Amino acid sequence: MASRHACRPGFLLMVAALAGAATTAAQAACPQALAVYSEAGSNAEIAFSGPLGEADSMSHRFGLSFAGSGVMMEGVVMMAGEPDRPWGVVLHECPQGDATGAEIDACTVWQGPIYALDESGGAGWLTLAAGPQPASASLLLPDFSAAVMQSKAWREKRIEHLPGDVFRLSGCQE
Repeated sequence: MASRHACRPGFLLMVAALAGAATTAAQAACPQALAVYSEAGSNAEIAFSGPLGEADSMSHRFGLSFAGSGVMMEGVVMMAGEPDRPWGVVLHECPQGDATGAEIDACTVWQGPIYALDESGGAGWLTLAAGPQPASASLLLPDFSAAVMQSKAWREKRIEHLPGDVFRLSGCQE
């Protein structure tokens, strides 16, 4: 027997709106340490790794994946630069264990400040891992796209679509 609401377009719109509101509310309550961001043009995704241990000197750790390519990169956020600010580093295929500075330089895809963008387009620094800070609406990694073009994964055509520099909050790991 069909539901009495099944053929009413207004009911379907209301259900869709409530589902979207629930997703938005869940994302709004998401702590930065568990946030997932997507870049629409390439389907690249940044997934933060969760709370860090006391002994970890990084503010955040994250994985960066490129859909359909199998390419995975690792990222960290630490305080660095002049002036001191959240500084991101994205690495690809680095040697395991102790590595020389030259080896780390060779596997560094991108590094720079990470900006947090709010819903109105305002920019600030990415929040640090201390405490359950809410996830930023979007992340800006300046010149990330240009850096990916210089990477081994791009040159070997393992990544087919260049990501942009802005990643939008798309989910939360629980």
